[in-house]
Amino acid sequence: MEDDLLARLLTLMDKAGPDQRIPSERELVALWGTSRTALRHRLRMLEAMGALERRGAAGTYTRTVKPGDVAAALKIGLHSSTLSSASAFQPVRVALERQAVKMAAEDFKPVPVAHAEEAVMRMEKSSDPDDLYAADLAFHQAIFQASGDPALMFFSSAVGDLIAGSVSARRARMLRLANDVDEMRLLHREILEAVKAKDPAMAMAAMDRHFERIDSLDVEEEASEVTGDRDAKVS
Repeated sequence: MEDDLLARLLTLMDKAGPDQRIPSERELVALWGTSRTALRHRLRMLEAMGALERRGAAGTYTRTVKPGDVAAALKIGLHSSTLSSASAFQPVRVALERQAVKMAAEDFKPVPVAHAEEAVMRMEKSSDPDDLYAADLAFHQAIFQASGDPALMFFSSAVGDLIAGSVSARRARMLRLANDVDEMRLLHREILEAVKAKDPAMAMAAMDRHFERIDSLDVEEEASEVTGDRDAKVS
C-alpha cells in the first residue's frame, strides 16, 4: 500500500479488533511523528467508510465493517475517480467479466445459467431498444451470479451502475449501426453456449470476441463521423 499512514491505521485497527478504542489523534501524532492534518484526513475517510466510529468524549472506536459499507465506499471512490466514465471503467469491466465467465464454465450452476439463457432468448425475440438493453444487462448480471465467486458477485453489485453505464454507452453505439443487433444476439449466444459446454477457454474466447467487437464499434463510429463531417463540408 502506497499510503503508509493509512496502512499503519489499518494495522492498528486490525490488531485492536472490533468495538475497541484506538489512541487519540494527539497520541497517534506523537507516536508516529506525522502531520495531524494528514492523520485527521485518513481518520475521517475510515469513519465515512464505517470502519471507525467517533463516540464523543469516549474517543474513536473500531467497527466491524459491513458489506454494504464497503460497497458504498467503493462506489463513492469510483465515482470520484477517473474510472467514473463508462469508457474509463470498461477495462475493469472486461477483466471482471472475463474471470466471471471462466468460473461459470468451470463450475456450472443451472439456475443462474438458465437466467442468462432467458436473457439471450429475450434478445433474440425483441427488437425494442429498451428491452434489448435490459436483456443485455440481465445477461451480464447472470454471468456474475453463475461464477459463484463471492468477490465477483460483490463487485458486480457494488459497481452495478457503472456496469450498466458501460452497457448503455456501448449498446447505444451498437444500435445505431446496421446489422449489429443481430451480431449482438449472436455474440451473447456464443458466450452462453460455451458456458453450457463447460469449456472455460471457449467461454473466455467468446467473451473476448464480444468486447473486441464492441470496441471496434468505437473506431467505426469515429470513422463514420469523420466521413460525415467531410461530406458536410464538401456539400
